[in-house]
Amino acid sequence: MKLFNPISNGKLLPLLLLLTIFTISSCSDDGDDSTPEFDVLLTETSLGNVLTDSEGRTLYFFTKDVSGTPSCEGGCATTWPVFSVDNARIPSTLNASYFSTVTRGDGESQMTYRGWPLYYFSGDSQTGDVNGENVGGKWYVAKHDYDVLLAEQSVEGQDTRYLVDATGRTLYSFDNDGPNQSNCTGGCLNSWPVFSTDGSVIPSLLNNTDFGSFDNSGTQHATFNTRPLYYFANDAQRGDLNGHQVGNVWFVEEIQ
Repeated sequence: MKLFNPISNGKLLPLLLLLTIFTISSCSDDGDDSTPEFDVLLTETSLGNVLTDSEGRTLYFFTKDVSGTPSCEGGCATTWPVFSVDNARIPSTLNASYFSTVTRGDGESQMTYRGWPLYYFSGDSQTGDVNGENVGGKWYVAKHDYDVLLAEQSVEGQDTRYLVDATGRTLYSFDNDGPNQSNCTGGCLNSWPVFSTDGSVIPSLLNNTDFGSFDNSGTQHATFNTRPLYYFANDAQRGDLNGHQVGNVWFVEEIQ
């Protein structure tokens, strides 16, 4: 008895071929549909990984936005357009809780990262451009992992640039300290908590070699030009400068 062989049956071969093509096509379509699309990305540039929009256009921070309120308006906003997305889709490589929005003075919404408003730079013409870095000593690319940032606001009536942490909290130094040595001990540390970081991720406005650390009772105490850095417990929110000139020995860590 001759067994039926569908492969050798010329009438079935075209049907099998069509089924195979349909199956492959369906799998391919499913894969395309499942590809996630995000509004914010980490994009590799000459300055390392920076935050960009979905098309790879670089986003920036402004030193004067340390309080979290956008201060680039009018003509400034023409050069530095606002980045705004409703219900932004964030990849798992970034912490979605770090993103938020703030309402500008003109009523427009602006997206923020760790409280820093985000901007484009009109001088960037293509994906990966970072031409806004260090413009006027006030602008720098937005990175997701900065250790230390630069802020600017009026201190005693003068525009002052000074160090803050990644969330905009002011950093201070103590005149009674020695090089890589803290003389703030005991209860003093309750008012002036230690700032700890290695300063490895910073804007190009700053120099990595100026940062260091030393062991302070088991904590790596960060330094800038060998001066230990501290927070002030009475600073309730980002941009506060309540510790400046306390006892005439505590000062914001100013950058010339």
